[in-house]
Amino acid sequence: MTTARDLSGLMRTHHCGELRDSDIGKTVSICGWVNKVRDLGALHFVDLRDKHGLTQLGFEQFKGDLAVLKTFSLESVVRATGVVAARPDSAKNAKMATGLVEVQVQSIELLSHAEIPPFLPHGHGEATEDLRLKYRYLDLRSTRLQDILKLRSDTTRKARETLYELGFTEVETPILYKTTPEGARDYVVPSRVHKSKVYALPQSPQTLKQLLMIANTDKYFQICRCFRDEDLRADRQPEFTQIDIEVSFPTIDYMKNLASRMIARLFNLGDNFSLKGITYEEVMAKYGSDKPDVRFGLEQMNVTSLFASSAFATFADVAKEKHGLVKAMFLPNAMGTLARKDIDALTEVVKPYGGKGVAWFKVEAGALTGGISKFITPELLAGLYENSPEKGDGLWFFCADKKDSVAHDCADAVRRHLGKSLKLFNPDEYAFLWVYDFPLLDVDFETGAVGAKHHPFTMPRLDQVELFMSNDKEKLAACKAQAYDIVCNGYELGGGSLRIFDNKVQSRMFEVLGLSPEEAQHQFGFFVEALKYGTPPHGGMAFGMERLVMMLAKTDSIRDVMAFPKTASATDLMANAPSRPNDAQIKELGFKWLED
Repeated sequence: MTTARDLSGLMRTHHCGELRDSDIGKTVSICGWVNKVRDLGALHFVDLRDKHGLTQLGFEQFKGDLAVLKTFSLESVVRATGVVAARPDSAKNAKMATGLVEVQVQSIELLSHAEIPPFLPHGHGEATEDLRLKYRYLDLRSTRLQDILKLRSDTTRKARETLYELGFTEVETPILYKTTPEGARDYVVPSRVHKSKVYALPQSPQTLKQLLMIANTDKYFQICRCFRDEDLRADRQPEFTQIDIEVSFPTIDYMKNLASRMIARLFNLGDNFSLKGITYEEVMAKYGSDKPDVRFGLEQMNVTSLFASSAFATFADVAKEKHGLVKAMFLPNAMGTLARKDIDALTEVVKPYGGKGVAWFKVEAGALTGGISKFITPELLAGLYENSPEKGDGLWFFCADKKDSVAHDCADAVRRHLGKSLKLFNPDEYAFLWVYDFPLLDVDFETGAVGAKHHPFTMPRLDQVELFMSNDKEKLAACKAQAYDIVCNGYELGGGSLRIFDNKVQSRMFEVLGLSPEEAQHQFGFFVEALKYGTPPHGGMAFGMERLVMMLAKTDSIRDVMAFPKTASATDLMANAPSRPNDAQIKELGFKWLED
């Protein structure tokens, strides 16, 4: 295998983490940043650092003026040449990879002087996140972030190798493109040549990769940048990277096997790994989320019918609603216990999801106390335990709402909160799921609005096309899609679907989504035209690179796994972006700038 030293011309012969006792006696040159300077009177030492590690420089044999060391500020870049020597036994450091040796310097050169930095990348003081983002190039000098960049590079390489082995062709698609409906706002780029018109940065290459299937590419992939102008959070950024995949003539089983192969390779799980499948309906019933963390139990129960005739009017009223839902969770004492203040604090946990509170009661030695215990009859209690996988003493929690989506969201929030606060899962474990049979559409029964659950190119399940053709909102809501997600530890790592390849079905989808023929033609005319000329059945998926690396690096923010991330308000503190264009650009582009 070719290494850096096989290419002549570098200023160094070795990196700072490379030298061992087998190198004793060699004359070497190393380059790096000054990590530490120690003046012990008769002895002087400099710790030199690069991304690979540290090497100690000694100056016992140095013939030059030692005063030069006083010019070496921390983080200055130097080049040292000398002989590798064994450290004295009293100075050996078994905790360092290079701790048995040092370089006895013969010559040393200051390559770049550093002013006092706002923080030291290897210092003991913790800089604020904003400061680290402003000086990202300093933060990136840390071993942790360099290791993550290497991990990301290795992950990208493994993904490419896996897809090349399976016969995929890598194809680049345009960045300057047309708006596509991916559920977020587009970033737009004004055109200088075509006045009053804009390009859109792609939210994903969705229509383009489908066009590649129509074009006989057969198996496509791309490691591509995507752009979405949406509200941010720890696992979102305005620009991100996808491992984007599309295949002609697949089945759902093929897509699941392909996803399993990718996950097995990226997470080193072995050739026999296969994603565990679970339907959307089952995952929502048990966990209240389509991306649950299944490293721990606390499965939820639909107990709506048990409360239909309950004396607890709040739940009884919910049970009477067509889309009302009462969900229960049982926390046995063996899993953990909560103080009253912790139970009361659950109200704040569900508030962001539209919840008004969390009902509860306690069972201890068969006695019911607290919360809604006075409304729980022996028959109702027996019904609850009949539904519960866990028995015995503990706490019962309930989330209810006249909109089932709110009840699901609140129950999911409580479950995640309890899992984290009670430390119910192993942080080093990966628990993967293949979630399938998603609803095709999002139907809001209050407003009547219909949206695509995945995107408007997703194929209905073949046995439910009749439901799809219906104008009945209940039937449309019940229609399942040939869509799937790859989930791990509470995160969606990827997802996709089999696509619509029939023009009649595609036109019906636009109609269901409320697009007039004119609107559909304006947005998707080029794509609808392509469907007329022989379209193979096709499907695909995309993995979020940042979320994959975030999981592999065991961090909880994708900012950690991006070289130059943005803040939660989509700003780049280092480059001060976004910024206003200058007057010449504004005039050239024909802008009419509106002030707040």
